[in-house]
Amino acid sequence: MAKKKNVKNTKKKVKQTASAINKKVLPQNILLIGERVEENKNIYILQKTYKDIHKFTKNKTTNESGGMLIGYVVEEFGKTNIVINGFIEAKYCEATPTTLKFTHETWEHVHDEMEKKYPDEKIVGWIHTHPDFGIFLSEYDVFIHKNFFNEDYQVAYVVDAIQNIEGFYFWIDGNIERCKGFYVYNKTGAKIDVNNEKDQLDEGKVHSSRFSVFKNVLLGAMSLLIVFLFFSNMSQNEEMERLKKQQKEQQRQLEEQQMLFDMLVYYGMPQYYGEEPQTIVIPQQSIPNNGSTPVEQKNPVFEVKPEVQQTSPPVKMEDDFQENIDTAVTEEGEAATDGE
Repeated sequence: MAKKKNVKNTKKKVKQTASAINKKVLPQNILLIGERVEENKNIYILQKTYKDIHKFTKNKTTNESGGMLIGYVVEEFGKTNIVINGFIEAKYCEATPTTLKFTHETWEHVHDEMEKKYPDEKIVGWIHTHPDFGIFLSEYDVFIHKNFFNEDYQVAYVVDAIQNIEGFYFWIDGNIERCKGFYVYNKTGAKIDVNNEKDQLDEGKVHSSRFSVFKNVLLGAMSLLIVFLFFSNMSQNEEMERLKKQQKEQQRQLEEQQMLFDMLVYYGMPQYYGEEPQTIVIPQQSIPNNGSTPVEQKNPVFEVKPEVQQTSPPVKMEDDFQENIDTAVTEEGEAATDGE
């Protein structure tokens, strides 16, 4: 019994080895996407894997997403031929609209899937999306490729499902270069048709284009609003400056008027009613001097300067107030006469 089991196990191993050997051949039924590559490398991707990847990336339009490219390498015709026949989604990764980070859980999941589905294959590269950013490798992407996919046969595959564009990058003489084209292959005699996948991508592109149009319109409206608020704020600042200057000018005029009014009160307002400049005379008074003859006191004289009279605005007063002043002066004069 033990011998029979060993024979069966040996046959299984031989079949698996033969199958692996048969699989690791250069594809013959191929379709060129892009331009023919002049460098010493070619990239082949199985039609089913190609469609699986585009189906995976179709709705990934917010954050970056990605996975591992599984396959083998064939050295033939003086070229290194990288054959991709599998794809494993990078689950449990940390993604933003511009970055993708493979975590420890991501790598554990990838290795588990490889043991189950691709025991005889190896990781020949990685794929990630650039939602509406185009095809390129950012500095962060280059860092990932140099540190985790630095084997000479490992490639980077970038897909932008919104703009419906894609591209491969590979190692050429120690540098990461853009690949001009690649091949989609299928089993010998089987039809190669990637148009349906392209149509689905175009349909997704239409929906994404509508969103892009709405986004552009919204950004345009916000830009116009910002410009309007900017000029409106400038106008308000200019108006405030004008009002401040006007307020200062009014304050200055009020101060001048107050100064004039104080001068008029100090020098005697009754002298400014259209009359000529007059001299204000204080009535003479007698001051006793120890019972001797009274000493005559000279009357102080206050004279208003003509220029003040000319520049000062006429100040009107009530007639009753003027009459009261005249009466007071007359009575005071009569009293002085009687005293003499």
